[in-house]
Amino acid sequence: MDDHGAESTGESESTAADVILRSLREYGVEYVFGNFGTDHTPLLEAAARRREANPDAIPEFVTCPHESGALSAADGYAAVTGRPQAVFVHVDVGTQNLGAMVHNAHRGDAPVFIFAGLAPITHGEEPGARSSGIQYIQDVYDQEAIVEQYCRWTGEYRPPADPDEFVARGLELASTPRRGPSYLTATREALETPVDSTPGSHSLTDAGPVGADAATVDRLASMVREADAPLVVTSKLGANRPEESLDRLRRFAEIAGAGVVEQRPTALNFPRTHDLHVGFDSRAAMAKADLVVLADADVPWEPPSERPVDDNVSIVHLDVDPAKPQYPLWDFETDLAVRADPGTTLAAVADRLESGAGGREPGSDGDEWAPWRDEHDRRLTERSESLAEQYSGGILSPAVLTDAIDDLVDESTVVLNETTTNKRTVLEHLDLERPGSYRSPYGSGLGWAPGAATGVKLAAPDHTVISLVGDGSYVFGNPTASTWTAAAHDAPSLTVVYNNSRWNAVRTSTLDQHSDGSAAAAGVPESRFEPTLDLSHAAHVVDAQTAVVDSIDSLEPALREGLDAVERGDPAVLDVRVEQE
Repeated sequence: MDDHGAESTGESESTAADVILRSLREYGVEYVFGNFGTDHTPLLEAAARRREANPDAIPEFVTCPHESGALSAADGYAAVTGRPQAVFVHVDVGTQNLGAMVHNAHRGDAPVFIFAGLAPITHGEEPGARSSGIQYIQDVYDQEAIVEQYCRWTGEYRPPADPDEFVARGLELASTPRRGPSYLTATREALETPVDSTPGSHSLTDAGPVGADAATVDRLASMVREADAPLVVTSKLGANRPEESLDRLRRFAEIAGAGVVEQRPTALNFPRTHDLHVGFDSRAAMAKADLVVLADADVPWEPPSERPVDDNVSIVHLDVDPAKPQYPLWDFETDLAVRADPGTTLAAVADRLESGAGGREPGSDGDEWAPWRDEHDRRLTERSESLAEQYSGGILSPAVLTDAIDDLVDESTVVLNETTTNKRTVLEHLDLERPGSYRSPYGSGLGWAPGAATGVKLAAPDHTVISLVGDGSYVFGNPTASTWTAAAHDAPSLTVVYNNSRWNAVRTSTLDQHSDGSAAAAGVPESRFEPTLDLSHAAHVVDAQTAVVDSIDSLEPALREGLDAVERGDPAVLDVRVEQE
């Protein structure tokens, strides 16, 4: 070990670039998902030197041909592990190429550490000085402003400050509720500066979940005891610490006799085969409730403008920040807002119910479950009847496709869902139970799943990753770059494209707003992809298994062949031509 707490690599002193890389690793970052540029040369040199001495001292580099895929991969990795990973992009243009994935990480509470270089500011012999005319063009007034409203923290490293402190601060705030991206910049000159620093020397604050105080827990327990049909609405409860969170919600629901509805879920929040799971339409479920508990749900009902229950039905809002300051407008009317961790609070209320009068025993089969069990059974019956009709008619619908995929899902499967207008259909027809078996972006930035699949596979190499995407989502995901990244880094997954040859959200929104208009009469031509795209073709940049599926008879064999390819280590892409209503 040298004076700076690291193995000697031959240099007399560590540079800031070397410290940043080693600090990332010391604080638990395992991967750098990078799209590299001329601003990264000090980091690339430091990485090469460090690999010669001790490759385990720095994160592993994953080369990503497109920035959005890099950020989605880091998002996917964090979704499985809960730990932020690093993304390196090139000055302002690389930052802008992160695009909508920054929005997704922000809205989806994905912890990630983004680094982007700045254009050099010196001339001559200074290490890292300007060496190309392009560096004038890449120099902008405020690079951080491109992403700062989406980030939990932004900063520029400037010597003689300790670079380890900047890494620690960025990772700490990325991981603190509400989690999200951090963004660090530095010039080449700053990265080349020799520093006296010990990577990993700072203690990161562990802002763990804190439940409501005892008086609030008593009040909530009393409200639940007085309710005949309590209901929990959640979107993100199972996204962080999935096994613990799912167990807490299940225990609360069983003791309270509460139904659970998942509104725009980002994860599996509750077993979807459970008698108390009442689907994905919060407004419909609320109509049957006499107490509503919102637990980590940013948009708890749609449309948002009108209160979905009578004034005599209380709506309780549990959230780490129920004021929702990250939303310019948040006008959902609630009766009691509790600033606390929802999962921890529900667990405390369950304890109180179990220890006092009025609590239901876990797993109870009594009348307390009857309203929600009936609703659960009704949904399953309707689903079965509708599927039987579509199968008998030979209709390759989104529901039939999802039902066929459900037959392939087992305890080792992780499903990513970015099917956009078919997302609800996918949710209704996938009977998932295992914590961590489902992931979906909360934001509206299309193109998340192709990159996220690589991150999920790297984080869970023993699991089978299946990505369900719409045709628009798949194109936005830069499929050529994403498929190459997956193949190059041994992270194969099965991608199933719900190809309806249109932007269906554009079509349905236009028909909804102008049902008798000229656009509707013309079939909303701007929403259609004509001629139909062969979306399996992009995967041919590597030795991927591909197929175009246009009938129910060819569906099951194609799915099996795709999974077989993934088991062999090859990516697989199925372009399924669905019949959209």
